[in-house]
Amino acid sequence: MQLKVKEVERVYNKLGMICNNGAHHKMAYFYYGDKLILKTRLSHGSGDARAGDKIRCDFKLNENDFKRLVDCPLKLNEYITILRRKGFI
Repeated sequence: MQLKVKEVERVYNKLGMICNNGAHHKMAYFYYGDKLILKTRLSHGSGDARAGDKIRCDFKLNENDFKRLVDCPLKLNEYITILRRKGFI
């Protein structure tokens, strides 16, 4: 799945991820309470993001759920439910 940088940034915002801009990458962190659940990175720029499957794996989702996350039907509360079911939360 090919993604644009803007699509990934939209997911970061939807999930309330904490982002830090480094020299070459934007790092994003998803916390549940005080627990770090995932971290991912994104190159600066406005074109294509790195391989979509790598980003999908960072988010701990299957292809269908990740597509729903990017396309917006999957909301934060459902994402948390998926992570709970998989034992990450």
